[in-house]
Formats: sequence, structure tokens, C-alpha cells
Amino acid sequence: MKIFGKTLKEYILPIKYYIIGAILVVISQYYVAVPLSEAYGLPFILNITQALWAVMVALSVIKLVLFHDFNFKNVLFLGVLYSIIIHGLKAFVFRVFLFPYPDPTIGQYILHLLNRFLYGSFLVMVIVVILGLIFIKLKDNPEVRESSKWLK
Repeated sequence: MKIFGKTLKEYILPIKYYIIGAILVVISQYYVAVPLSEAYGLPFILNITQALWAVMVALSVIKLVLFHDFNFKNVLFLGVLYSIIIHGLKAFVFRVFLFPYPDPTIGQYILHLLNRFLYGSFLVMVIVVILGLIFIKLKDNPEVRESSKWLK
């Protein structure tokens, strides 16, 4: 099955290490960054982990646009994939099963999970759309391709 002219394999295989990196960063947010932040009062540690998954998303967009001929529709779908991977994992796996919120009603719980998922997905989509538009416009520039060839 093709989604906007690309198979799911074409979306995932070229960036598999970035996806794995983003998943590891999300796991480290809950098992490393949150405990350190709470124990030592260092809230910037959470910001660092958020910046790390944002970098993974950004590098994925750049690589797929420059070297795998992705267009804007493909980039938007990539944003949806990353939203499900990163914020689906954060909002639903970690917050439902591993680190549940203390004693809300079921309605509050669902609304809070949905709020976290949509807010995080919005951040992913902002990164994807902005970088996607920039690099789709610049992908025929030889200087941009030359300076980005380390991503191949």
C-alpha cells in the first residue's frame, strides 16, 4: 500500500536510527530526566530531552526531502508518523500504564491525555512543516545537498 506515492517502508527505513533515537529519548524523559528534574530541581533537563527528539524529527525531514525525493504531502505524513510514535508513546503508553495521573475522573483523564497528545503533535507538525517547506524549496541547490551529504 502506498501513501502519497511512497510505501511505509520508504518512510521508515531511511530514518530508522532517528526513529529509534526519538523513542530512546522519550523513554529517557520518564526514567532519567523526570527523576533528575524532581530530585535536583533542574527543569532544563526536560527541555534538553525535548530538544533531542525535535532534532531527530528535523534530521529525518531534511534527509528524506533532500535524498529520498519527498514532497510536502510525504512530509506531512511523516509528521503524523512521528506524532504517533513520540506522543502516542508519551501520552498513552507512559501516562496510562507506567506513570498514571493521580485520581482524576475518567473524563478528566481522557481529556488530559488527548490534550498532551495534540499539543505534542502540534509541536512535531510545526517542525515538519517549516523544515519541509524550506528544504523542498532548497533541495535543488547544490550547496545545500553538498553540505547535507553527511546525512545520507
